[in-house]
This record gives sequence, C-alpha cells and structure tokens, in this order.
Amino acid sequence: MKKVTGIGGIFFKCEDPDKLRAWYQEHLGVTPEEYGGVHFNWREMENPDRVGLTVWSLFRASTNYFDPSTKPFMINYRVENLDALLEELRKEGVWIDEKREDGEFGRFAWVMDPEGNRIELWEPPKETLGVG
Repeated sequence: MKKVTGIGGIFFKCEDPDKLRAWYQEHLGVTPEEYGGVHFNWREMENPDRVGLTVWSLFRASTNYFDPSTKPFMINYRVENLDALLEELRKEGVWIDEKREDGEFGRFAWVMDPEGNRIELWEPPKETLGVG
C-alpha cells in the first residue's frame, strides 16, 4: 500500500502570526490568502491535468491545534487511503488521535511519531488533490 504521496502542508507556531506573515510577504514574496495561509499550487507528475496544493500556515504560539504535541510545528502528509493507513498504523502500535474530520477539503486524522511530533494525515477529495 502506498502510504504518503506528498506534503500537504507545513504549519508552525509563532508569537505574532500577522507580523511574521508580513515579514514573509515582504522579504520572500509569500503572499497569504484571506484566511492567512499560503497555497503553493503544483501539478501531479504522472497526471499533469490534476492540480494540487501545499499549504503553509502560521499558528499563534498558544494554539492547542497541535496538542498533545508540545512541538512548535506540524507537517500534513497527503495519503491515498486514510482508513487503510490508520488500520495499519494501529496494528503497528502507532499513537492515533481518535479525532477525525471529514469535509469539503477531504478527510483528516492525526498521529504522533516517537518523538512527540504531531502529524496530520490528509486524504484529499478524489476529484482533486486539494484545490478548494
């Protein structure tokens, strides 16, 4: 089974998200969307007609979105079959958050690696790779 197909997003904590977004925009040309994150669009190598995206987003240092991890970042990985992957990870003894999200942007679940890094697993909608 193919597990991870790519990076769906990179998220990290900071003291002042607005100030840091402005710095990234001014110095690196990283222009945020209305919600505050950035979409880096790309095309699938094997199927160039399919458009996807990788999200870059800042979170206030006090966020609990990364809990129970105490790390200042979280990586989102794209996966093809979330349920099968979670079943396999459970058999392997990986810590799996019971929380799930299913919505217009796809399906999400969270696990932690042995060093306490929270990992977001994302199965994009079948018709796209995540372009909303």
